[in-house]
Amino acid sequence: MKTDPLREAFIRPFLAAAVAVPLLAMAAPALPAVKGPVIPVNVEGSISSDSENIGFSGQMKVSTRIIDDPDFSGPTIVELIIDFSSIRGVGKNTGRRFTTEAQTIVHRPLLAFDEIEVSFPYTPGTDVHLARTANVVIAMAFNANSGFSMSSKISRAPSN
Repeated sequence: MKTDPLREAFIRPFLAAAVAVPLLAMAAPALPAVKGPVIPVNVEGSISSDSENIGFSGQMKVSTRIIDDPDFSGPTIVELIIDFSSIRGVGKNTGRRFTTEAQTIVHRPLLAFDEIEVSFPYTPGTDVHLARTANVVIAMAFNANSGFSMSSKISRAPSN
């Protein structure tokens, strides 16, 4: 039986791809990731806003994960999932309460020592229309034997 050469030229590559793609997909490993602990990081400090001095305290919860890239020989990455929801602020002059529900994800090259500056919004009570921004600088140290250690310092975000 004779087949059309044009049809044969298109059908064979599609059949080969239909067989090869699932085999390649099964052989390609996912990027290895090592999930680390959730680290509570104390936050204490005060910032001066336009109208008052606000004292913040509480704990950030920082989930860590180390991500290797053996396929492309990229740098090892650390993923930080930072939860600010346990941080509270109180206006020192007015007694007004400030809260945040912010969470953020940060990807950085894994270094022995690193400082990471992250901004988070805070609001008086639940009024999101009056939201302001503060910065936290997280000093992070990593040791292969003991893992991560972190400390923080809070500051006012610069005005635009």
